[in-house]
Amino acid sequence: MKLTPRLAGRMALPIAAIGAIGFAVVTIQQPEPAVGAPAIAPPSPSASMTSSVAAVGLVEPSSEAIDVATELSGVVRDVMVKPGQRVRRGDAMFRLDARALEAQTASARASLNVALVEARDAAARLKLFDNITDPRAVSADERDRARFNAERAEASAALARAQLRQLETDLARLTVRAPISGEVLKVNVRPGEFAQAGLATEALIVMGATEALHVRVQIDEEDMARVAEGAVAEGALRGDATRKVALTFVRFEPQARPKQNLNGGAERVDTRVVEAIYAFDPAALPAYVGQQMDVFVAARPVIGAGAAKSAQR
Repeated sequence: MKLTPRLAGRMALPIAAIGAIGFAVVTIQQPEPAVGAPAIAPPSPSASMTSSVAAVGLVEPSSEAIDVATELSGVVRDVMVKPGQRVRRGDAMFRLDARALEAQTASARASLNVALVEARDAAARLKLFDNITDPRAVSADERDRARFNAERAEASAALARAQLRQLETDLARLTVRAPISGEVLKVNVRPGEFAQAGLATEALIVMGATEALHVRVQIDEEDMARVAEGAVAEGALRGDATRKVALTFVRFEPQARPKQNLNGGAERVDTRVVEAIYAFDPAALPAYVGQQMDVFVAARPVIGAGAAKSAQR
């Protein structure tokens, strides 16, 4: 095809544009990505702890968290506590509607009073017959009948007393009280709601003893051979690795279980752990129940080059 001046003019602009794009691609370079320091310093053990096992812990009350339930079902009328409030054992926490039981209790109390009057009357009649010494005045049949009536009246009074006691017990059970002295952690019940007795999907009230806090530490089963009972430990709350607190060994939970809090990385979903309970003073490190803690437990150093984990993370 013959290249005419007119055709050359039409092709000049696209060729120039392609050349400009190629020049830009070649000359413009992408900036190197900046590598900055992490926003939060990763946790690490103190220099004095030469060999340790790293684990994850969960802060909990020293009594463990108690899910307070109701023994009877009913509509809630009053809630007497709020989150953060400290209560003593036996303090009222919430109360169910008691009007029906109060009416039954009043009726049972009146029935008991009637039964007691009848029992006293039957006992007095029997005593009168017993004081008569002349066998001609009172027949043996009349005396036996009076004794039977006195015994029946006494049994009726005992039954009425038992029924009243049962109603009074049920009436007292409508007021749910603190099982221990401690702190109210969560309130999931409000006046007007129906409180179901038995197992519930969500606890009505959660409480626990928080004067001292515990940390439930999950130690991988492959590390347990290096951790001795009573081993010293230290921990830092997630998000603040600079503030550490000394942990005091309390006990090992005697049953290994599947790991619940996986850290990611190379850990397998079938990892099993042994839970160690440690205590610490919340005055030394204020913490909320349920917070996670990075824990380092003093351990024997790894022996052998083929060990799965380093002695210090």
